Amino acid sequence: MNNSPTVEPNKVITMQYSLTNADGVVLRDAAGKPVNYLHGSGSIPARLEHELAAHKIGDIVRARLLPDDAFGKRDAELVCEVPLSEIPAAEQIEVGGHVVGSNDEGKEITFAVTAINNEIASLDGNHPLAGQTLVFEVEIQAIRDATAGELAAGKAEDPQTCS
Repeated sequence: MNNSPTVEPNKVITMQYSLTNADGVVLRDAAGKPVNYLHGSGSIPARLEHELAAHKIGDIVRARLLPDDAFGKRDAELVCEVPLSEIPAAEQIEVGGHVVGSNDEGKEITFAVTAINNEIASLDGNHPLAGQTLVFEVEIQAIRDATAGELAAGKAEDPQTCS
């Protein structure tokens, strides 16, 4: 009988993953540093959590997520043009940077600055991967119980701070 731990709620999962889009373009290479996440916390897309559930250390899981299962479809209402005079510290923003604003309900949104022309900034509040079908290839490297602090925070510690 194999008693090795499985991916389940309140476990911290250490994994390496690669991420490609539907065209096979690499968005993140698995050779990067491992990452931790608290399973069941909602810190990764729910569909990916579902695909990883019940797997064990050493398993490699491949999951294809449609936009609705990943970062959603692009929302045209999150793309806007704003006069630089309405942006605090506008002299410090640049294309590729970010500014924080809010929607009509007061929810904070981070906008990417996509262009600056004639005292107008073009902003995009969509997640950078919104609208894309994504393919994750995940190698599960470790599974452990979450600490009380991680459970309270709803997230895992950085893998380099874990023992």
